[in-house]
Amino acid sequence: PGMMDTVLNVGLNDVTVEALAEATQNPRFAYDSYRRLLNMFGDVVKGIAHEAFEERFDKIKADAGVKNDLDLNVDQLKLLCSEYKKVFEEHNQHFPSDPQ
Repeated sequence: PGMMDTVLNVGLNDVTVEALAEATQNPRFAYDSYRRLLNMFGDVVKGIAHEAFEERFDKIKADAGVKNDLDLNVDQLKLLCSEYKKVFEEHNQHFPSDPQ
């Protein structure tokens, strides 16, 4: 009946996101992928309400003066990833960064 929740981009962490940015020559793509993983992993795996992540996303967009997600630059996406990791901490959760 319903669609399954999916967690994309598994394997990204603070180290591998840099490797992806270098390999693709597209750091914006890499950090957009990482922020999606952080969001979905927090929601689907750790049970953190999606709204907790959306609040941070909306604030960063507002601070940047943009409405569209695609208008954020790589530095803003890096900041967003950092903010998303704080969401984990605020919910007494941990985002696993060791691929082992």
